[in-house]
Amino acid sequence: MRSSFLQIIESRRNCDCITLIICLCAHVLYQFFAYRQTGTLGFPLDDSWIHQTYARSLAQTGQWAFVPGIPSAGSTSVLWTLLISPVFLVSNDARIWTYILGMLSLFAGAAGASRLIPAGKPAHALAVSAAVALEWHLVWASASGMETMLFAALVVWFWVWVLSQYTSGYTWQQGLLLGLFGGGLFLARPEGIVAAGIAGAAWLIRSRGRMRDRILWAASAAFGLAAILLPLFMFNSAIGDTLFPNTFYAKQTEYALLWNLPLIGRLFDQFRVVFVGAQVLLIPVLVLSIWQAARRGPHELWLYLPLVWCVSHLVLYAIRLPVTYQHGRYAMPVIPVLLAYGMMAVLRLANPGAGKRGVRMLSMAWLASTAVLFPSTLVVLGAPAYSRDVDFIELEMVATARWLADNTLETDLIAAHDIGAIGYFAEVPLLDLAGLVSPDVIPFMTDPERLGAYVVESGADYLVVFPRWNRSYRKMVSAPVFQAVWSSDRMPGYRQYADLGPMTVYRVLP
Repeated sequence: MRSSFLQIIESRRNCDCITLIICLCAHVLYQFFAYRQTGTLGFPLDDSWIHQTYARSLAQTGQWAFVPGIPSAGSTSVLWTLLISPVFLVSNDARIWTYILGMLSLFAGAAGASRLIPAGKPAHALAVSAAVALEWHLVWASASGMETMLFAALVVWFWVWVLSQYTSGYTWQQGLLLGLFGGGLFLARPEGIVAAGIAGAAWLIRSRGRMRDRILWAASAAFGLAAILLPLFMFNSAIGDTLFPNTFYAKQTEYALLWNLPLIGRLFDQFRVVFVGAQVLLIPVLVLSIWQAARRGPHELWLYLPLVWCVSHLVLYAIRLPVTYQHGRYAMPVIPVLLAYGMMAVLRLANPGAGKRGVRMLSMAWLASTAVLFPSTLVVLGAPAYSRDVDFIELEMVATARWLADNTLETDLIAAHDIGAIGYFAEVPLLDLAGLVSPDVIPFMTDPERLGAYVVESGADYLVVFPRWNRSYRKMVSAPVFQAVWSSDRMPGYRQYADLGPMTVYRVLP
C-alpha cells in the first residue's frame, strides 16, 4: 500500500488532485460547523456582504455602487467583486459561487506554495500543499466571502514566477509582465503593489546588464502597471476625489488611536497572529534555514525574497493599520509563503533515518507533530471559530438588516457603521459612518459631537450601531436625539459574543 501511494504522488497532477480534495473537505467541514450552529449559510464578516452588494449592483444595474444610483469607491478588492458579479445576472444569491471561488483560491494558494521552493521529493511538495490547505486561518479566509485568500494565492504565484526568472536578463516582455502582474495584485488588494515593488527593485539590483536594456525593462514594467492602475485611479478620482478606495483612508482614520501604542508591540502583534496554530512549530527551522542561506551567499538569498515581502507586509500594517481582529485577516496573506519555506525547512533538516538516536527521535517527533497539528487545529480551533463568527454576523448584522427591511420605508435614510448586511438585505438609502460609501464622514468619524450632528443634519431617520463600539459611539448614542426602538437581543435564540452591543436601532428624533 505504501509503494502504491508513493507511485500516485509521483505525478504532480495527482498531488494537485489530492490537494483539491483536501481543500474541498476543509470547506465542507467549516460549512457543516456553521450550518449546525446557525441553520443557514452565511459569512463571518459584515464586509463580505459589501462585496455581495457591489457585485449585485454591477450585474443588475451596470453601476459600481453600493447604494443604487450613487457610484462609490468603497470596494477594497475590485477583482473580487468582478469575479462574484456574473452570478447575479442569473440569480439573486451568489453565496455558493462565492464559497466555490474561495475554495478554488485556497487550492491555488496551496498548489502555488508547493511550487515556490524546488522540492527534493514529490512527497515534499504534497506535504507543503497539504499544510496550506489545512491551515485554519487560510480555510477561514477562503470561506469568509472576502478577497483575502484570492490575494494570497495571487501573491504566491507571483513569487513563483519571479523566482523562475532568476537566471534571465532584461527583456521588455519580462518587464511588461511584471507590471501587469503588479497591477493585478493591486486590483486584488491595494497593498499588492508592495510585492511588485520589492520584486522590481531586487531585479534591478541583482543583475548586471546594459543600461539600455534596464531602461527598456523598467519602462515596460511601468507601462504594464499604468495600463491597469490609471483607469482605476481615474475612476476613483471621478467618484470620490481619491486615488485609492475609500476604505484605505477610512480604516486608518478609525484606528489612528492605535498609532499611540509602542511600535515594537504593534510589530509583535502582527507577527504573532500569523503563527497561531501548527505553524508555530516551524519557527525554529525557518530561522535556521534563513541563517544557513545567508551564509551560502547572494544566490540563496534571492530565493528567500518572498520572505522579505512577508516581513514588509506585516511591518506596513504594524505602522499604518495595526489591527489583528478577525484572527488577523490582514496578515493572513503571508501565511502560505511562510508555510512553504517552513515546511521545506522541516522536511530538509529532519532526518528520521539518522544514525544518532537523539537526532532520529527528534526528527520523528517534529514530523509527527507537524502532521497531526495541522488537521487538529483545523477541527479544534478553526471550524468552531468560523461557526461562531458566522453566528455573530447572523445574529447581529443580518437580523438587524432583516428587521429594517420589514419595518422601515424604502425612502428612510439609515445611518449605520456596519453597512454590509443592511445594504444587501434592506436596500435602503444609507449614510455610512465608517466612511466606505460616505467618505465625507472620514475627517470627523471619531468625534462623537460632530458625528452625531452629521447624522441629524443629514436627515437620517434611523441610526444603527453597536452602542459600545468605541468611546465615541458610547457618547454619541447617549444624546437624547437618539431613541432606541429595537435591538438584536430581542430575537429568539440570541447569543451575545462580544461586549459591543447588541446592535441597536435608534430613531432620530426631529
